[in-house]
Amino acid sequence: MNAELVSSETDSEPSWSRPSLAVASQALLGGWWDDPLGRLPVGERARTRDAAAGAFAASPESVRRAREFASGALEEWGFSEEVEDVRLIVSELVGNSCRHALPEVGRPRGRVVVQLRRLDGGRGGVVCMVADSSEKAPVRVDAHHFAESGRGLGLVSAFSREWGWEPVSGRGKIVWAICGGEG
Repeated sequence: MNAELVSSETDSEPSWSRPSLAVASQALLGGWWDDPLGRLPVGERARTRDAAAGAFAASPESVRRAREFASGALEEWGFSEEVEDVRLIVSELVGNSCRHALPEVGRPRGRVVVQLRRLDGGRGGVVCMVADSSEKAPVRVDAHHFAESGRGLGLVSAFSREWGWEPVSGRGKIVWAICGGEG
């Protein structure tokens, strides 16, 4: 694992300055995100040469399933050095989606879609994207040292090269993180 301890900030922005417009736009539909793969029904998986996608129920059990899915895709692509970092990132992002992006009481829980994409044929690393139906911004909080939760986005920041999120009008949001590569 590759981590650097960073101070927590209380806001909804990543801890780094905004990426270039070209990089940020790639997180939108039509860039890194493969919209047809993003429409998979719960329980389905799909792979292309450079992308892998899995749709999971928005439930706690899905965190483990999403982690296993990500591990399998990365190992198949030869990203052995990034497996543990991406597993942690997938756990945090899927867990956040299941915990914070749930619909109102009485409505179906929905789904969480995980997409992984090799960047620049693998030389650019891998981007992990998690989509849910909430348009609420992910909020990074300053977790107390003894708190049992609240460190998720801090961990995502520490274990990725960069991360961010993009709203998808009328459909929720995509939170993404890049690991490995020549950066």
